[in-house]
Amino acid sequence: MKKIFIILIILAAVISASSVFLFQYMISPVGGDKEKVYFEVKQGEGASAIANRLELQGLIRNSKIFLALAKYLKYDRKLLSGYYEISRDMNMIDIMKRINSGKQAMARFTIAEGKNIYEIANYLEAEGFTTKKEFLEVCHDKEILEKYNIPSDSVEGYIFPSTYYIVKGNPTKVLVTYMIDSLFKEFPDLEERAKKIGRTVHEVLTMASIVEKEMGPLDDPKLISSVYYNRLNIDKRLEADPTTIYAMTLVKGDYIEKPNLRYDDLRMVHPYNTYKNTGLPPGPICSAGARAIEAALNPADTDYIFFVADGTGKHAFSVTYEEHVENINRYIFKK
Repeated sequence: MKKIFIILIILAAVISASSVFLFQYMISPVGGDKEKVYFEVKQGEGASAIANRLELQGLIRNSKIFLALAKYLKYDRKLLSGYYEISRDMNMIDIMKRINSGKQAMARFTIAEGKNIYEIANYLEAEGFTTKKEFLEVCHDKEILEKYNIPSDSVEGYIFPSTYYIVKGNPTKVLVTYMIDSLFKEFPDLEERAKKIGRTVHEVLTMASIVEKEMGPLDDPKLISSVYYNRLNIDKRLEADPTTIYAMTLVKGDYIEKPNLRYDDLRMVHPYNTYKNTGLPPGPICSAGARAIEAALNPADTDYIFFVADGTGKHAFSVTYEEHVENINRYIFKK
């Protein structure tokens, strides 16, 4: 009898040790690497649903153990909604603490001046924020266009170039509206200032986008702006190469990496080709930075009608065509 009792004690100890080992294994990390996964806890989502999705995504081994442990540790009522960065080397308790913390995953990205929506789409897809297809669809979303009174078929020119810190995993629509909101935070009186110069916000952003694409690194953008406003005032075609390149971009439906303008391109029939049409194009051709927008709102007071790159990072300006030809010969043909 004594021998049986000893055997039972040993068996109980073995079972207990096995249970502890099994429990430790079940709550341990599913992988040894630090692969990051962005996990969303939806608003109003219960602990059971969260546990099931964590198991489904391969972040934990067993949803029932997760749920039982969360209840025991009183984490089940503190799993806060949001987007969280979770790595596969985190154990169950670490994951619970991360979701309990409310510290959502923030990521950084930069939209450079002079980029159009096709370039931005490629960039954001490469950085893992969205897909190119979804981004472009949102850029043409009618609800967003109506919200910001954009008289165009896309948000081109309304995405403000800046460095952003945003919760990675946010819907693309949130991302786009956030970047548009940044424009109006940077220029809260944009509409009022546009009216003072007899323009709409859309016209100012269109002008700013052309200035952005034309100005060199050492240019005074207000001089570039003055040339185009002077041309508008005398009904002279803007003849801005970047607008024709953007027309080609729209025809292609994608970014043109190395545009090579030919004479035939300058004669193409398209609303954005300012070699064929007078006035501003229908809308912006890229996202203009603060300096270009400021220049569109406050151009220099000049009589300049022409300019040509002088090879030093800026342009040479002229009033007459004869002066312009002289500058072309001097700076382009080196005569």
